[in-house]
Amino acid sequence: METLTSFLRNLFPFKGYKPFVLETGKEILLGLKSRRKCGICPSCGKRCRNVEFEYERTIRDLDMAGCHCFLRFSQKKIRCKCGFRGLEKLDFVSKSRRVTARMATYVVSLCDKMNLKDTSIITCLDWKTVKNIDKEYLRTLLPDISSLTISRIAIDEIAIMKGHRYLTIIRDYDSGIAIKVLFGRNYEETAYALAKLGKEKLNAILFAVMDMWDPYIKAITEQCPNVQIIFDKFHIAKKVNEALDKVRRNEFANANPDERINMKRKRFIILRRENNLNSIQQEQLNCLMANNEKLYKSYLLKEQILTIFEDKTSTFEQIQQRFNTWFENVLSNGIEEFYGVVNTMRHYLYGILNYFKHNMTNAIAEGFNTKINIIKRRAYGFADIEYFILKIYQSSLPRLA
Repeated sequence: METLTSFLRNLFPFKGYKPFVLETGKEILLGLKSRRKCGICPSCGKRCRNVEFEYERTIRDLDMAGCHCFLRFSQKKIRCKCGFRGLEKLDFVSKSRRVTARMATYVVSLCDKMNLKDTSIITCLDWKTVKNIDKEYLRTLLPDISSLTISRIAIDEIAIMKGHRYLTIIRDYDSGIAIKVLFGRNYEETAYALAKLGKEKLNAILFAVMDMWDPYIKAITEQCPNVQIIFDKFHIAKKVNEALDKVRRNEFANANPDERINMKRKRFIILRRENNLNSIQQEQLNCLMANNEKLYKSYLLKEQILTIFEDKTSTFEQIQQRFNTWFENVLSNGIEEFYGVVNTMRHYLYGILNYFKHNMTNAIAEGFNTKINIIKRRAYGFADIEYFILKIYQSSLPRLA
């Protein structure tokens, strides 16, 4: 039959220490008696016999049978030959120095699934202690850029607070890992973040997919001499839909009362792709288009441009011609709401056409932004921007099955 001593040793297998019971009740207090007179130097890893003082410490461990468990032990202050002077290294003590390493691991696992307040309630630890434990762990997750082979990147921004405050996220397109997360989206911040990757990494980057944001374009082209810019097709679709919706609003404002009744609650039908409409929605769309020529032409222009991005059979030269034809259709029909889209697309046509060469989209970034917003809502916002950025890095890492 297993004795109490051997049972405690199995529960608390801390090398160099013998566990024994001090107090039991609503809380469990265990003592740890050191079996060695020397301490392990955290700098050089060698044993040090020069002990200046011993501090008695009490730290929190994992709960036992629904009771909070605490460990009381002495930790040596040493002066090592390597020059280190301070507390000895103890593997079972967390770097936060208030809990055991395994308790810290438990706290981190909870923080990955819930907010600090809920984790604090479950563990009965102060929320600041919980955050410090999680931050200490998250810092160890920062990606080792030198170990990554990066040839394709995706860059996007996400709004983090009111007043046009953004975070820029640069990810490895192939692995999905966030390699840089920076506050702001200006040229200076983006160029500085990219420069930290080093010239060798920057020269190896061949493709960058992004939205049509000039500061990003300037920073990428200057820092990555071999890069080809690819603009996200979904960003083009968004601008086209915005132009079509502007036509709808203008036509609604100029319509008579009977026409307005027919146009009400049709926004979703107008903006959705025709092949995604059911039979009832298709009939409503046909009725609406039959009574409004400008809206009908605008709808066709929307369908035409989006069909180009779905074209998998035409040659590159044919794709170019289809874009030119679409530009001419917009101008010949005199639909002014689409003029801005035409000007934008002509200005950035080089990156739009690169999509057809390399078939890359920024969907990886858009999906990641959704994940970030979930993290932000779960925490009801982050006052600590550094902590928020660390959580972003964590969410980009592959999870173990």
